[in-house]
Amino acid sequence: MLKCFDLTGETAIVTGAAKGLGRVFARALAQAGADIYLMGHGEEGMEETAREITSLGVQCAWRYAEITDQSQVEACIKDCINRFGKVDILVNNAAAPRINIPPEETDLDQWNQVLNTNITGSFICAQAAGKEMMKRRKGKIINLASISGFIINKGVHGGSYDVSKQAVVGLTRALAAEWAPYHINVNAIAPGYFLTDPNKNFFKQDPEFYNLALSMIPAQRIGDPEELSGAVVFLASEASSYMHGSVLVIDGGYTIW
Repeated sequence: MLKCFDLTGETAIVTGAAKGLGRVFARALAQAGADIYLMGHGEEGMEETAREITSLGVQCAWRYAEITDQSQVEACIKDCINRFGKVDILVNNAAAPRINIPPEETDLDQWNQVLNTNITGSFICAQAAGKEMMKRRKGKIINLASISGFIINKGVHGGSYDVSKQAVVGLTRALAAEWAPYHINVNAIAPGYFLTDPNKNFFKQDPEFYNLALSMIPAQRIGDPEELSGAVVFLASEASSYMHGSVLVIDGGYTIW
C-alpha cells in the first residue's frame, strides 16, 4: 500500500455508523489503520460495528447522539478527544432518507425533518469537529452528498431530499474555502444508486422503478456499498491533501447522460 493511504495513528469519527454506508466507511478507515469513534443512533448496531472494528486490530468507541442536537454532538467530540487525544477525520454520513411524495403534498414537519438532519446536522458535526481541527491545523472532513445534489432523479419525486443534498454540496464548498488555510480538507462523496437497505426496500416495493434506474446507469448495475470504501480512505488520507471542496461522483455513470 502506498504510504499516502496509510491512516495508522489517525482518529476518525463516523456518524450514522450503526449500519449501512456508515458501517462500510468505518470498516474501511479501520482497515487503513485509523482508530474509530462511532456516533449516532442504534446502540445494538453500533455495538456490532464496534466489535467488527476492534477485530481489525484498532481501537473503537461509540456514543449515542442526535446530530441535530448541538450539545450532544459537542459532548461526543469532547469524549472522542478524551479517549483518543484528538480528532483527525470526520465522516459526516448520518442522513435522513428521501420522503418520496410530491412537494405539494409535503408538510412542514416532513420538510424540516429532512433538511434539519441532512444539512443542519451535517453543519453541527462539521463545526464541532472543525473547531478542534483548527487548533491543530490539520483535519479531513468528508460529507455525504448524492447525485441528487446535482440532478433530480427520474422516477421519484423531487423535494426536500434533493434540496438538502444540494445544500450539502454548498456546505462542502463553503467550509472548504473557509478552512483550507488551516490545512483542513473538506470534500464530499456523491453516490448514485447503491444496494443499501433503504434502496433494497425501495426497489422491492417498486420493481418498475428498479428497472428504470438500472436502464439509466451505463454500468448496467446497482453499486455495491463496498465500492465506496476506497473513496472514503482516499479523502481521509494524505493522498487527497490538495483537494478542497471537491465532490467525488460515484454513480456507475448515471449522471453522464
